[in-house]
Formats: sequence, C-alpha cells, structure tokens
Amino acid sequence: MQKKYGLLMLLILSGCAAEPEDGLPVKVVYTEEEEDKPVSADETVMAELYAVDENGFLVPQTVAIEGNSQEEQAALIALAEGSVPAGFRSPLPEGTVIQDVELDGKTATVSVGGAFDQYPAEEEELVASAITWTVTGIGQADRVQIKFNGETLREMPKAGMPIAAGGMKREDGINLKAGYTDTGATKPITVFFTGQNEKGTYLVPVTRRISEEETDLITASVEELAKGPVPGSGLMTSWPADAKLVEEPAVENGRAVLQFNDAILEDNGEALVSSSLLKPLSFTLAASAEIESVAVQVEGHPDVKMETGAPLPASLTTPLFINEESLPSAE
Repeated sequence: MQKKYGLLMLLILSGCAAEPEDGLPVKVVYTEEEEDKPVSADETVMAELYAVDENGFLVPQTVAIEGNSQEEQAALIALAEGSVPAGFRSPLPEGTVIQDVELDGKTATVSVGGAFDQYPAEEEELVASAITWTVTGIGQADRVQIKFNGETLREMPKAGMPIAAGGMKREDGINLKAGYTDTGATKPITVFFTGQNEKGTYLVPVTRRISEEETDLITASVEELAKGPVPGSGLMTSWPADAKLVEEPAVENGRAVLQFNDAILEDNGEALVSSSLLKPLSFTLAASAEIESVAVQVEGHPDVKMETGAPLPASLTTPLFINEESLPSAE
C-alpha cells in the first residue's frame, strides 16, 4: 500500500470515520504532503473493483478512483480500462465504453457501448456480477440496470442471462460455481474463503443459498464457513470444520457476541485464536447478517489470546475494504 493511502484504514478501522445522514461510510484519502487534511471530494477516493483471478473468481480489489461525485462511473471506467493489480484481469472486454451511470433512488442505470458484448459467453455471469458488485459497493445504489447502445437490457447480450425488471442486485449472487445450494426454497448469504496467487492471499466472496426458513443468519453463516469451499475450486480455508457456536448469538446495535467451542483454538494446547479466522468471519457476518463488530469468546477459556500472544480484543470491527493489508480492528 502506498503511503498516500496509509491513514485511510487507520481512520476507518478506529471507528472514527464520519457518516452522512444516509448512513453510508465516507471514504477519506490523505496525501503525503498533507496527512492531516482530507483530500477534497473531487480528487481521489478508494473503491472496490471486482476483477477476475486466475481461478475465474470475482475478487474485490481496492483502487484509487476520481472522487467527482460520480464514483460509480469512475469505478466502472477504471474496471473497463483494466486498472487492477497484477494477477487479476477485468471481466469487461477491451473496448468497452462506460458512457454514463445515472442514479434514480437506489437504482443505478449503467449505459455502456463499444465492445461491451464481446465477452466470452461462458463469462456472462462474471460480467454481470462485476458490474453489479462494483457499482453497489460505492454505497448509493443497491440495484443496477444496464443500457447497451441506448437500449435497456432485459437479458445479457451474449448468452441471454435474464435481468430482472427491477435490476440486478447483490442478492443474485457472486461466484456461484463455488457454492453449495440447499434444496427447496432458499435465500442467499455471502461467505468468504481464501484465494492465492504469486502475490499472496486474498479473500473471495461466495454466495451460498440456505433455507428460506432460516432466521439465525449468524449461525448459518458460521456453518457455511465450516463447510469450506467446494473441493477443487482453487479456494482455501483455515476455518476448522468442527468449529461451531455453543450458544445462540447475542446481538445489540450491530455487535454480535459469539461463544464458540474450543475447536476454534489453535491446535497446540493453548487458548489462541488465529487472525486468519477473524477476517473471513468478520466480513461474512457483515455481508450476510449486517453485523458491524464481533466479540469472540471460547467456551471454558476466559483468557483467549491472538496467535501473537496479544489478548483477544473485546470487539473486532469490520474494515470498510475487503482486500486491504489489515485485520478487523479492536474497539
């Protein structure tokens, strides 16, 4: 991470980020020259672009874009230009033109042209999901319509994937090929597993579908983490298969208190929890159950520590960006 963005995560993770009236997080960037002053909104902000990794999964990658009050359009332009880290690629075909993004309430209409329809048919889901998750990640829209050459699409142009009249949304899913699906009526949750390339590891969101009757989304999310990724998918997990909650989660004001069995501890006879478990847990609960902070407790172990030997914080707050060099922060 470059120095000019070094204070961004400190601000967010310490819980000091200001929020506007609609509750959306403010994304503040500091420059090297003036680290005590935020850059004005028409300069640079951070956004998550959903790019494709070597295994064909969409992965959020945090990049700097123009903060010109049209962040959705700026993010998609960056994605179309392939402005993603090494080891990843844009799912949008070369020559895609992002003409405009118009917001109407919570719906964003993305107008595209050029070579937008020149992607391989088998990557149609990647293209649709990348646009949807990149745009909705800015925080102003939760549904996305696409206009291609001025015509509102009712289906994607290459393989005919249907687009609902109300637009595409995150609940439609992401990285579905890596998911397990319950039988019967279902609803989606998002869990995070680990991918890896020569640059290192990163988190990958995967949609799982659980029973429509399930009301305890926290326990369901923990159970999906314990199932792990689909074998042979290229994804990994360090989450123990036998780790589970031993009490019903207690939730108040977006904070969840979770009591686990001792399977969550490091397998060395000590009451240690690995940081590699906390980050996917934190993001999974934020995405699937709207949990902002987590208190992790272990049955029979009152003094649990991190694998570093530091005490396990009383609360861990979910970072704003997924694949940043950071862990959930202590409150």
